[in-house]
Amino acid sequence: MKVRAFVVLSALSLGLFVAVTLVSSRLPAPLPEQAAAGKKVWQRHQCVSCHTLFGDGGYSADDLTHITAQENPAQLIEYLVEPPVMRPNKYTHHPALDKVDAQNLVQYLEFVHTIPTLGWPPQRERAGGSL
Repeated sequence: MKVRAFVVLSALSLGLFVAVTLVSSRLPAPLPEQAAAGKKVWQRHQCVSCHTLFGDGGYSADDLTHITAQENPAQLIEYLVEPPVMRPNKYTHHPALDKVDAQNLVQYLEFVHTIPTLGWPPQRERAGGSL
């Protein structure tokens, strides 16, 4: 009796799982085409080795989760196409991108900014007061 109930419940759970998977795979992708191309640029150039998104990634550079709220997209594209010397180095430049890759990457960062993060990344505070 218990084995039969287990088998029936397992079969129903598997059927429900397959049905939900098939339905969700047919839903439209929420990532715009240009943002998807920007994600590929992010991955191809291994930006995550230095930068973080949602607190995940390298910590030697800035968190870019909400960079498009702080900087103008045109300035970001200019920065990526004609990169300055990275601090604290005197001679090492940020890797340069071509204009199309830079535009796609900024579109991806704009999409990332639209994802609700509930206040992530945390803001820095000084002991006894704010910065």
